[in-house]
Amino acid sequence: MTTLILIERQQKASFADSLNKRYAVVSVASGKQAIAAAQTEPTAPTAVILDAISMKTSGERIARQIKAEVMDTPLIHLHPGPKEAVNSPADSVLIAPLTARKLALAVARFARPAPVTERDTLLNCGPFSMNLNRRTLTYNGQEMPLSPKLALLVEYFLRHPGETLDRKQLMEQIWHTDYMGDTRTLDVHIRWFRRAIEGDPHATVSLVTVRKVGYRLEIPAAEPIVTHAPHAEFHVDVLHSV
Repeated sequence: MTTLILIERQQKASFADSLNKRYAVVSVASGKQAIAAAQTEPTAPTAVILDAISMKTSGERIARQIKAEVMDTPLIHLHPGPKEAVNSPADSVLIAPLTARKLALAVARFARPAPVTERDTLLNCGPFSMNLNRRTLTYNGQEMPLSPKLALLVEYFLRHPGETLDRKQLMEQIWHTDYMGDTRTLDVHIRWFRRAIEGDPHATVSLVTVRKVGYRLEIPAAEPIVTHAPHAEFHVDVLHSV
C-alpha cells in the first residue's frame, strides 16, 4: 500500500482523515520525525506532506531540511502564503486556503504510475522485471513503485547480478560522488531494496553484504535481458555484465 508521511500539529480537522481512505498515512509532529520515519519505512514513501498551515509557520526551513535529508522523496508543502512570498524547495506547493480534494489530486500525481506503452523498456533478470520508464519493479507477481534514486540503484544491481559492488562504486554511479564520509543515504536505499526482495520466506534471491567491501545481488543463473513492453514488436538484447 502507498505510504505517505504527514507532518502536522494536532487539530480538530486533519488531512489524515481523508488521506487514510486511500493511503497508509504516518503522522508526525516535526521535520526530524518525518526524516526518521522516511528512513525507517520498509519501502520508500510515496511523498512527505508538510502541513505548515497547521504549524502556523511558513515551513520553509523544515522543507529545506527534509529535501536535504530525503531528497529522493517528493515533498508536498501546504503553505500559508501569500503566494508571492513562497520560497520552498518542495516538489509541489499548495497555498492556503485549500481543500482535501486539492491535496488528494496533488498526492495522486506522485502515487499514480504512468501507463505502460510500447516504448517502455523492461529490464528482466531472474525473477525480476523492472520497467525503466515507469520506475517500477515486479517481483513474485507484486509491482512496486521505486523512487528515482532507488530505481537507479536497483537497475545497477540487476545489470550486475552475482557481482560484488563496492560502496564507493555505488556512491559514484548512483549519487555521482566519491565522498564516503556519510553513506547514510546509501544504507537507507539498500535497506529498502533488501526488504522489498527478502520478505518472501521462499525467496531464491538475496542481497548479500560483503564485509568491508559492499554488496552482491545473488540471483541463480541470471543474465540481464532488455526488452520492450509486452504486446509490442520488439527485439531482445542480452547484456553481459561489465
